[in-house]
Amino acid sequence: MVKRNDPCLCGSGKKYKKCCEGKQQVTVETVATDELERVLQTFYAEYPERKDIHAYFEHVGTWKPKLEQALQKELVEAIALDDFFFHQEPTIWKGYLKRTKKKMVRPSTVNILESWSQPTLFIGSVTAVEEKYFKATHALTNEDIYIRRENDKPIPEGMYVFAFTLPDGTNQTAHSLAVSTLIFFPPNYASIFEDMKVRFEASSKKLASFLKEQHLFFWESLVQAGYQGEEFTNFESNVLAQVKDFLEQNERETAPILELLEDYLIEGQPAARKEAAIAAGAIRYGQEKGLFESLSLTAKEIAATFDISASSLTKYYQDLSQYAATK
Repeated sequence: MVKRNDPCLCGSGKKYKKCCEGKQQVTVETVATDELERVLQTFYAEYPERKDIHAYFEHVGTWKPKLEQALQKELVEAIALDDFFFHQEPTIWKGYLKRTKKKMVRPSTVNILESWSQPTLFIGSVTAVEEKYFKATHALTNEDIYIRRENDKPIPEGMYVFAFTLPDGTNQTAHSLAVSTLIFFPPNYASIFEDMKVRFEASSKKLASFLKEQHLFFWESLVQAGYQGEEFTNFESNVLAQVKDFLEQNERETAPILELLEDYLIEGQPAARKEAAIAAGAIRYGQEKGLFESLSLTAKEIAATFDISASSLTKYYQDLSQYAATK
């Protein structure tokens, strides 16, 4: 238990009695989580160092030609960077941890960092979602882990996920956090994960060695299957595109309705026959809630614009309204 004259757990350098004593929101768990997050943020802010830049650029150079025509430059560089740190040049990460542990005051943090020597590449599917974690089943081993959620955005069961993971320091079995890039894929890429499992079972390699060897192939396979960095199905992407196009053509703000619509599509999983029915319902909802300035169209006019029936528009307007009421 922290005493009043002990250093405050928040890391301010002040005594506990003159800092966070009495602030119920500052818990040991919160402080530990923040401290670990700073360790990760500092690593990506400071590395690779100048002496390793050339090697990193060479490594990225082997990835870009195979992925950059389909994926954004930033995404290619991000996944290649983690591969460089954790597969190709692991001494960079381990050296950073060694230096960081010497600076740590809290023994519990040092113990956690001891377990961080080798981030683990995880690919699998989301099988359950909790308030702070989501449960994911490994595509190659069927083992379950819990990965800490990074925000409150909905995560539907059945999505596929990619991440380098580390123990999250809570002492709960199989509870992890994503080191940097946590990427979700729509269910329509299931065949890629299934193929990876077949390849793994046909190999004689251990899991870590197999994933290290097949990491770039995994991303090449996704790109060949049509992946372009999206977290939405083609149907969902078309809904969002139609709403965005309509609003841009009418010179209206897109962000408020698109943010809600993204959550609705992922969490609500509406089963419409036409993308336009959901898009039209979203436009009517946005207009009724005042999300667009000076836009005044009747339901019939909106339906005609999207070439759908007024009844279809009304169905998804009501469905989206009910969903929004629960947010």
